[in-house]
Amino acid sequence: MLNGSGPSGAGFTVIALLLSVTLVTYYFWTLDPRRKHLPPLVPGLPLIRQTFFHARDSQILEAVEWKKTQGDLFRTRAGSTDYVWLNTPEAIKEICDRRSAIYSSRMPLPMAHDTVSGGYRLVFMPYSKRWRTVRTIIHRLLTPAAAKSYAPIQEFEAKQLSVDLLDTPDEFFKHNRRYSASLILQVTYGRRVPVWDCEDIHQINAINARFGGIRQPGRYLVDTFPRLADNFLFNCISNWKREGEEHHKADAAFWMALWDRMRGEINNGTALHSFGKGFLQSDWASKGLNEMQGAYVLGSMIEAGSETTTMFLNNIIIGLLSRGREVIEAAQEELDRVIGLERTPNFDDEEDLPYIRAMIKEALRWRHVNKLGLTHYATEDGWYNEYFIPKGSVIVANVWGMHYDAERYPKPEMYDPMRFIDHKLGSAQAAAAGDPLARPHFSFGAGRRICPGMHVAERSLFLNVARLLWAFDIRLAKDENGRDIPVDSSFSSLSPGSMTSPKPFQCDIRPRSAQHESVLRNEWNKAQEEGLHLEEINFAR
Repeated sequence: MLNGSGPSGAGFTVIALLLSVTLVTYYFWTLDPRRKHLPPLVPGLPLIRQTFFHARDSQILEAVEWKKTQGDLFRTRAGSTDYVWLNTPEAIKEICDRRSAIYSSRMPLPMAHDTVSGGYRLVFMPYSKRWRTVRTIIHRLLTPAAAKSYAPIQEFEAKQLSVDLLDTPDEFFKHNRRYSASLILQVTYGRRVPVWDCEDIHQINAINARFGGIRQPGRYLVDTFPRLADNFLFNCISNWKREGEEHHKADAAFWMALWDRMRGEINNGTALHSFGKGFLQSDWASKGLNEMQGAYVLGSMIEAGSETTTMFLNNIIIGLLSRGREVIEAAQEELDRVIGLERTPNFDDEEDLPYIRAMIKEALRWRHVNKLGLTHYATEDGWYNEYFIPKGSVIVANVWGMHYDAERYPKPEMYDPMRFIDHKLGSAQAAAAGDPLARPHFSFGAGRRICPGMHVAERSLFLNVARLLWAFDIRLAKDENGRDIPVDSSFSSLSPGSMTSPKPFQCDIRPRSAQHESVLRNEWNKAQEEGLHLEEINFAR
């Protein structure tokens, strides 16, 4: 039985049948004179002109190369679906931002969205009334003002992270993930996770790992060729739907368990102050949402919040190590000059730490959040300059190509914060600017699909990177013979799946001095004595 993953074996037989149908469909499509004005198609298989780009793991390198050889727009194909690639910031601004009314949906994903997600995950939800309702709920929780109100939680968790790194520095992967998970769980459900080894974190990590593999481009034929979902022959030889339903059952069980636990705590008067508590007590049902959708609203936030911050923190460490001592010493010079030795950095220091801010911007350029890029979906026919964009096209912003454009970013493979040392705008401000080139990166997306959590993410990255480099020295780990163990900073260092999470690596993290260690421990002891008072945070409803 074929599980529907990867274009191999029996899958190629089904693809051949599908492409036969595609040839007939293509013939009739060519009768539309507008299709003569489609963006140029990159080289593919003869006659049927399929690229299969979307089923290859080398897609980042190919996207970077296409930026060099293609114009503003170009096209790839999978089945009868056109993938229209936006190759410039100007094209993204015009199509994703200014024409967002028709380019804000998502392509059909029978496996990732309809089956595994039960249609409930916001990230894959088509542009619709339900999407707007869910998006509005999440947006209220993640506005710039709301993001600032979470500072006590971020600072409390960051203080524990620092002491965790003092005690067991070799486990920095786990410590970074615990920080991210604990932060978003407190915002959504008021629950701290002070240790890595707990059931909630294990469940969240399992969901993220499972779903990251499922949404990897090309992993499931039915998501690359959505028409296969209704193909009788394919469904006879593939168990994709049953596999997807099993994944959904496991995910939904955990998200509903958190939801039901909060409901029980509300009923017995023990629920901690959180967005989830206010949400459950609000009139969510009157907005057309059922309980499963409510649980997925909070669950989707946990998925995103627990994964991306961890990923960027680990990627920044790789970036630092790839530059020897240069970036680390430049950051520490700024921190020592501005902060001194008696206290740790905090959010009030951000304006006075331009190099740290530049480090965050460069990390978001250097390692985009996922491997394919930014995808939208055309719900109507449209034009961009001389190019026709048919309804049903997948719109792909070539983020990797733009982030690695050597004309704009010399030596783009190098992690170099100095690129953005004079860049003053935050991600949201840059995205809203009229000048497309004002954006230093596109890691948070564009248009109506732009990531609502960018304000919280940027603040978490700033706080933790500033604290890390104020307190610790980071060097390459040594082997048994005392030789440096190099860190791979190439694309091959990324883990399998759709996200740009690095594979596990070693490094040497140790306090810069006894004074630095003393400040960290005293600060954490004081924070524990005073406690974290969630009731003082104004969670939006």
